[in-house]
Amino acid sequence: MKLAGLKSVDNAHDDSVWAATWVPATADRAALLLTGSLDETVRLWGSDELSCVATNAGHCLGVVSVAAHPSGVIAASASLDSFVRVFDVDHNNTIATLEAPPSEVWQMQFDPKVIQK
Repeated sequence: MKLAGLKSVDNAHDDSVWAATWVPATADRAALLLTGSLDETVRLWGSDELSCVATNAGHCLGVVSVAAHPSGVIAASASLDSFVRVFDVDHNNTIATLEAPPSEVWQMQFDPKVIQK
């Protein structure tokens, strides 16, 4: 995997980026960079050119944590809105929403032993 040199992406998000993680490559696509921002969005970036390939805009407050399953198929985002959203990486579809009020989730991680099918 190549990461677009060491370059910056101006205006990558409309507000501060608070979370980032790598989404592993699959048989059909290269690895992606996943970022979460106070602008309430999660973005997926192609690792070769750092071009935005998808934006997930389902939160009502800033995104403070992101995680990717080791399979590279699903990812999750947690926000100050007390929701965790699990989504399909390749189709950008939300597949589950977990609500945890009145608290926020600040970190999360997938169990590497659980295989996503």
